[in-house]
Amino acid sequence: MLAVAAAWAAARAAPPPGKPGRAEGVAFLPLTVTSDEKGLGAKVQQMLRFKAKRIGAVVYDSSSIKEALAGRKVSLDTPPAELAALGRNTFRADIVVTGHVAGTEPYEVSLLAVYTGAPEQPHVFRQRYACANHHLIGVEMAGAVFDILGMARPTDPLRMLRADPEIDRRWRDAPNLVKNPGFEQADPSGKGPAHWQALEKQMAWAPHPDGPGKALKYDMNAATAGSYGLDFYSDWIRIEAGVTYRFSCRYKTLAPTPKIFLKGYHPFEATGGYPAQRRETYRRQVHPTGRKNQWNRVTADFIPEATRPEHTPTFLKIDLYAYWPAGVIFWDDVVLKKVRDAPPKAMRKPDSAGDAAKTKASP
Repeated sequence: MLAVAAAWAAARAAPPPGKPGRAEGVAFLPLTVTSDEKGLGAKVQQMLRFKAKRIGAVVYDSSSIKEALAGRKVSLDTPPAELAALGRNTFRADIVVTGHVAGTEPYEVSLLAVYTGAPEQPHVFRQRYACANHHLIGVEMAGAVFDILGMARPTDPLRMLRADPEIDRRWRDAPNLVKNPGFEQADPSGKGPAHWQALEKQMAWAPHPDGPGKALKYDMNAATAGSYGLDFYSDWIRIEAGVTYRFSCRYKTLAPTPKIFLKGYHPFEATGGYPAQRRETYRRQVHPTGRKNQWNRVTADFIPEATRPEHTPTFLKIDLYAYWPAGVIFWDDVVLKKVRDAPPKAMRKPDSAGDAAKTKASP
């Protein structure tokens, strides 16, 4: 036990070499992630895979991984040399990742990444990520992918489209797809803003603290801020496949940490005893970094997509989320606009990362 603790401490103090320093073309293989909470490890594995793919790494489809493993189990206890050999010989992967999610809210995600380039003494990366709740696991795993690849976490990761007059024109002139974006219109009850969810405890449809009109206000206590935090959802917004959207909102936090989740949903037909319903198939996390006690604007570009094309989202909900520490945060001026059309089908590129993954993962 002492040896394991020492290994983690040494890894944090002096990370070994071997990280590629880029994502493009790197074969990134998340294998088994175990968990105390049933099913959560598999979700974390998918989070790592999806994030790596989005920033340009080569990933492996789940069915090919399962077939190639042929029932073989891997975990944090698997020797790094064995993981390196498995990744190199079976998958031709550059990086192999395994891990464990401890706890049931709060969580601690322990990750072990092995770099396969040095057969005899593979370089390893070990890190633990504290996550207060389910929402923050995705946030931390997105950062973990950059850590594992040896890339600096982007200081401005939200804007994809720059210096394009047509994009700027659309952002200025296109209609806002968010209804009641400034929370000015009342819902039928008169107690909350129209076209948004009903207010919950510790939420208020409040006078704007720094001007005329209304704003959405959270006043979170410590128990809420340290566990689930608070979410506030927009109504359904219809979206189009392949289109680039730009999101923006303003916020003023006196203490809590703001996050925004842009969640895409695909309509599924009734099956297996479950009714027809819209299920989440896409999630974009937005991480504001503005200063406290002043109004900040955060802007993010994104293309809603799903791992399987037949599950491409056709509806979107905006989730204004905040968590620890306790206190007050205000939200206002929520904007979603279409800023670039989907490319013609004949011009769309194939999913080269996915295609390469299927080829490489064949034993």
